[in-house]
Amino acid sequence: MTDITFLRDLAVVMAVSAVTTVLFHLLRQPVVLGYLVAGIIIGPHTPPFALIADLHSIHTLAELGILLLLFSIGLEFDLKKLRRVGTVAVLTAVLEILFMLWLGYSVGQLLGWRQMDSLFLGALLSISSTTIIVQILRETGRLRELFAQIILGILIIEDIAAIIILVILSSLANAGTVAITDVGWAFLRISMFMATALLIGLLSVPRLLAFVAGFNHGEMLTITVLGLAFGLAVLGAQLGFSVALGAFLMGAIMAEAKEAHHIVERIAPIREMFTAVFFVATGMLLDPALVGQLWREVLLIATLTIAGKIVSCSFGTFLTGYPGQVALPVGMGLAQIGEFSFIIANLGRSSGITSGVLYPIAVTVSLFTTFLTPYLLESAHAVTSLLARLSPRPLSTFATFYTAWVTRLTTDLPRSERIAQGLFLRLILYTAVTVSVFVATWGGIQPLMPLLPAIIPKQNAILPWAGAALVTLPFLFLISSTLERLMQHASAVLLRRRTDGPAGQSQLVRATLRFLFGWIAAAFVLAVGSPILPPLVPLGVVGLGLLVTTYFFWESLSRFHVRVENVLSSLTHDNTADSETGDQQERSQRLAVTQLLSDRYGLSVQTEDFVVPFHPTALNQAIRTLSLRSLTGASIIAIYRDPEQIIVPRSETVLLPGDVLALIGDKDQLDAAIRLLTTLAAQKSPTTTTQPQLVTATVSPHSPFVGRTLAELRIREELGVLVVSIQRGTEQMTNPGPDFRVEAGDTLYFWGPPEQVVAARQQAASR
Repeated sequence: MTDITFLRDLAVVMAVSAVTTVLFHLLRQPVVLGYLVAGIIIGPHTPPFALIADLHSIHTLAELGILLLLFSIGLEFDLKKLRRVGTVAVLTAVLEILFMLWLGYSVGQLLGWRQMDSLFLGALLSISSTTIIVQILRETGRLRELFAQIILGILIIEDIAAIIILVILSSLANAGTVAITDVGWAFLRISMFMATALLIGLLSVPRLLAFVAGFNHGEMLTITVLGLAFGLAVLGAQLGFSVALGAFLMGAIMAEAKEAHHIVERIAPIREMFTAVFFVATGMLLDPALVGQLWREVLLIATLTIAGKIVSCSFGTFLTGYPGQVALPVGMGLAQIGEFSFIIANLGRSSGITSGVLYPIAVTVSLFTTFLTPYLLESAHAVTSLLARLSPRPLSTFATFYTAWVTRLTTDLPRSERIAQGLFLRLILYTAVTVSVFVATWGGIQPLMPLLPAIIPKQNAILPWAGAALVTLPFLFLISSTLERLMQHASAVLLRRRTDGPAGQSQLVRATLRFLFGWIAAAFVLAVGSPILPPLVPLGVVGLGLLVTTYFFWESLSRFHVRVENVLSSLTHDNTADSETGDQQERSQRLAVTQLLSDRYGLSVQTEDFVVPFHPTALNQAIRTLSLRSLTGASIIAIYRDPEQIIVPRSETVLLPGDVLALIGDKDQLDAAIRLLTTLAAQKSPTTTTQPQLVTATVSPHSPFVGRTLAELRIREELGVLVVSIQRGTEQMTNPGPDFRVEAGDTLYFWGPPEQVVAARQQAASR
């Protein structure tokens, strides 16, 4: 009788996976969660009995799933897409990976783990899941939104970095220790293999695929593609690399062929089956009992993973000039781990270099973060609005100007000049020399350590680092001076080299650049230095430096915010000519504001008015509850409410009927703001007993209002209501001025709290 054990096991995997994926799809959850749960259900650690007889065969198929998954990721590698978001993708991905490497390593050390466990934890937390994120974005219909395109670019960079990290960890797993020389040698071998494979592959593979495709036989093309993918994967494995590297490289090579789209369609069914087996096999290795014992570690690591990825990715996206309403969804969309994390954790488990707790923690954290990802994306808009309301006003002002500066930098430099290419090259050279001198000095002192008296071992351990730091001080001075010149040049470009511009802004630009360079350098030092420096030394030094940098940056930011408000206030209060009418003066003020922001502050902005309707609407609320800036990017710089003007209104200011809002922003931002305000203006105001009301009153001949101006009546100050309009016969006057004299028979429109408007109406109509 034929042994059907393998067939039965495969049938169980497919059947249970089908049920769980359908269930999770109905629950609007990623189907990847269904695969993992299916693995937990049929795994050997779930009672009452084992459903899989031959675990080895399933794990062999899972290895095939890894290979096909990485091949597919390489096949979808799109250089054109990467070029569109290249800057933000590279910067954000590098910042995220460095930060999460340090965060994971530090958490592992705080938990008392071994160094290799901590290093693997940092590595598996640094890479987000391409499979999970793309599927969630596709299912929610948001794949074409701007933040989603940025996420896809970041994922491309992460996939490349993950392959490099995976190969380096494989080399370290073979060596069993973490050493600078091992990392450098592994990176050199990876670079040589990748360069050789790409060079030969790009010259030969597309031609071979075109030749095979010419037979118009799909089966031949499929077999050829699989043969090439498996062949390069085996070659990479024979040279000491992971099979994932060869598979990914072959996918990237085939992505440049004309037949790439057809290949994707041919491979998709095979990939889907074996990828499902991979995720199911991942779930099968999870021991629920062990996870129950590690729930504190799981909760801590999952929380820090979500927070760390949101902060690092949002910050990196903002650095490249995107506003908060784009940056925050990017961070929230990347706040999970997935397939590469499983591969990294499984590498440590299978090689025996990591302890048994790392793998179940990785899978459980992935389950937790993947489950929350759709909800994080849905809440991104609300969180952005909340942060906009809670952010200090100087920080909000800086965010608006910073976005404009970066936009100016990225659009003007290609047409005019580039920021001191020589300075960039010099900075890179000095940095490379500094690192080399540091490593050489540290390595030179190490052989001398046994000759020193071991009076205080801790001091002896620090001695090589202190000596290396002392030797590199002159080179650090060169880096600092070059960086200062670079910031001066960047400041001049950002401010269009205006010699009459405000010194405060130039100082803010330099402070901003110092702040950004400081944080980027800190991320690099923490990520690279933590595994090799004495514990807490890099964290303490970098933390102190960042505190000082942040303090001086905040001081510059606060001074700049005060200056902007003072300038806007002085411009809008300046009577440019006694003969000007109110409308002419207002237009002059607007022109002066936009000219100032354009010439001095580098903002290409416009102004626009919006009149709040004269009847109660949903628009009658505090500015902060509108979330206008976070939703549209535009801001309210003034409110014209006769007889007063509110310049740079506070977030608590309530918009009243008849208010004229002075909006500022670029054309797209103003269009979005007008649409939002118009939508709210068309909605009815909720009726409550304390809601401000609009009432009318006809002035009687015996009213104390007759014959007096609005300024003399002081209706707003004494009665607590606002006269938003006056009707005299057939003439309707909106926002009457303080010199308007009330006559008997006039109809006044009062706006205010119910009790106050009733009192005002009684006085107006008194007999």
